[in-house]
Amino acid sequence: MEYTFISKDTFNEIIENYITSLPTSKQKKALIDLNFLNEIKEVLLNPKDNIISTKNTRDWAKRKFKLEEITPGDFRVIVKANNNPVLVIENMYEVLCRIHAEITQHGGQKQTWKSVIDKWGWIKQDIIENFVNNCTICATRKPSFHPLAAKPIIARNFLSRVQVNINYTRSEEHTSELQ
Repeated sequence: MEYTFISKDTFNEIIENYITSLPTSKQKKALIDLNFLNEIKEVLLNPKDNIISTKNTRDWAKRKFKLEEITPGDFRVIVKANNNPVLVIENMYEVLCRIHAEITQHGGQKQTWKSVIDKWGWIKQDIIENFVNNCTICATRKPSFHPLAAKPIIARNFLSRVQVNINYTRSEEHTSELQ
């Protein structure tokens, strides 16, 4: 399903820009797609199997994730840091749109971020910020300028804040002496 306030193409562009902005060494693990999630699941199901993936990826998966059994023989990958399931790239658009529109009712970056991390893991705050910044409904609600708030200077004691203007003018006698 495509939502009207942000297109799937715009969202895919946000994801692509985020991944390409990272160093090459961090791009694979920054966000998790279904293929990589299945690889992580295989590593966790068979922790002694050295054929699955690279040693670095196996160790990383064991440190960052754990399995939760939903039904006998059916597991889902949980992020150890927040004990929430992994939000894969393929489901991100639907989940973010639903949370942003229905739960937070276009509440902005902070509210959307808090709602997402309450239920999901392995999502980056930069993506949420760009997602909300590209929401057409949120963009039209933003004021075009923010006026500066005038803040008066308040004195704590009588005459504790005094402003003095000193005007100096030369007399003609003084200027003739200088020449």
